[in-house]
Amino acid sequence: MRATFSCAVLVLGVGTWTAAARDFPLPVASTGSLLEDTKAECARNIKRCWFLSFLKPSEPICASDQGTYSGECHLCSRVLYEGFNITKLYDGPYEIART
Repeated sequence: MRATFSCAVLVLGVGTWTAAARDFPLPVASTGSLLEDTKAECARNIKRCWFLSFLKPSEPICASDQGTYSGECHLCSRVLYEGFNITKLYDGPYEIART
C-alpha cells in the first residue's frame, strides 16, 4: 500500500510538471539574421531537451532552410551538433504560401 501511494505521488508530480513544461523560446527571424542569438539560446537550453522530448511532444516549427522540425530541441540539435546555420521562422510546419 505504501509503495503504491509513493508511485502515485511520483506519477502525479511528473504529470503535473510535464503539463506545465514548455519549449524554450527561440528568436524568430524572417531573414536568418539571428543565427548567433539562436546558437546562444540553444546552448543555454539544450540540456533540458533530453528530458522534455521524452515527456512532452513539441509542436512543429519552420526553420530558415524551409524545413519542418519537431520542435526547438530538434532544431537546436541540428544547429549545435550538426553545424546547420538555420534559425526559426515561425511556429508550425513549413508552408509554401507562408514564406
